[in-house]
Amino acid sequence: MKVLLIGNYVPDGQTSMLAFSRILERELPRLGCELRVISPPKRLLLVPSSSRLWKWLGYLDKFVLFLPSLAQDLKWADVVHIADHSNGMYVPRVRSKPNVITCHDVIAVQASLGMIDGWKVGWTGRLFQRLICKGLGAADLVACVSHLTRRELLKLRIAPESRVITVMNGLNDDFHPVEPAEAQRLLERFGAPVRGKYLMHVGWDLDRKNRRNVLAAFIALQQRAAETGVPAPVDRLLFVGPELVPEMAETAARHGVADRITTVQRVSHEELRALYSSATALLFPSLQEGFGWPVIEAQACGCPVFTSNVAPMNEIGGPGAEYVDPTDPVAIAERIEASASRLGEMRRLGLENAAQYTSNQMASNYVDTYRRVIEQRKALA
Repeated sequence: MKVLLIGNYVPDGQTSMLAFSRILERELPRLGCELRVISPPKRLLLVPSSSRLWKWLGYLDKFVLFLPSLAQDLKWADVVHIADHSNGMYVPRVRSKPNVITCHDVIAVQASLGMIDGWKVGWTGRLFQRLICKGLGAADLVACVSHLTRRELLKLRIAPESRVITVMNGLNDDFHPVEPAEAQRLLERFGAPVRGKYLMHVGWDLDRKNRRNVLAAFIALQQRAAETGVPAPVDRLLFVGPELVPEMAETAARHGVADRITTVQRVSHEELRALYSSATALLFPSLQEGFGWPVIEAQACGCPVFTSNVAPMNEIGGPGAEYVDPTDPVAIAERIEASASRLGEMRRLGLENAAQYTSNQMASNYVDTYRRVIEQRKALA
């Protein structure tokens, strides 16, 4: 089976989407597929990202200059897989071949329809999302990465139910527990913040990632410890992501915890595994996700997980995760305290849960979808 995999434009910096493509690039050949991976090359985008032309030159690279080479590679393929729904505009260009497109979430679509408070989308963004939806609706098969994403996509009536399935994500790399001595060696450059009992969060500074309530829950833990005289389960907070915005930094200083909070960037995969393995727990109270990779990444490294009691987090975290109200930082702090005695059990159950989400299983499920669309095309011929 000749599979043409269309990946993302690298300058867009969509780390998780690039990781998703890497899984398939690694696993599909092991399953007997002949694979060709293509993505729009950087040609016109020769200006800094701060330039007003940056977005438009990128569009020309992706949706104009890339099309001739896409047409040539299309002749070779038995089936086409568009790895990211944000490239739904390619669907009309590949309709001559059986095709699959992966939908990771519909959050941007919902925002373009005014369904997400505080997220304003300009006219170009709304047009872009309409084109994406048109592509999803025209695909032979839309593969959603979680049951939630499938439900939300169907609710928006973007594609008919008969052509929308769920292919659960797998771990996007090799995540496993790191022995303490090796972890400390890998984490030396971070210094003291990773030598104590620390709570960690992974994610960007987007409202839906809820970093402010991560900070508020940590402050609540320290205040409760001061009031009761009982040490908190964690005495440090580590953000894997951007520096704190001024508002958060001021809040930390006002509550006297600024010296216990660290942010780290440019973390390698090996370092991320070590951070998960050394943490007391991951707090991931996201308000909205398509899948929620950090939940199973942490579990695969033996890190207990506290996450939102909303889908898809409470659908993928299994019995090893503790589920919290992401809008109530005091309740989050109380749940972390109450769970301190079962962290070992959470580690064990989390490892068992994460073992279900293998990259090989995900790729195998995609091979099944390729066969399905190929057979469907044959039946129509």
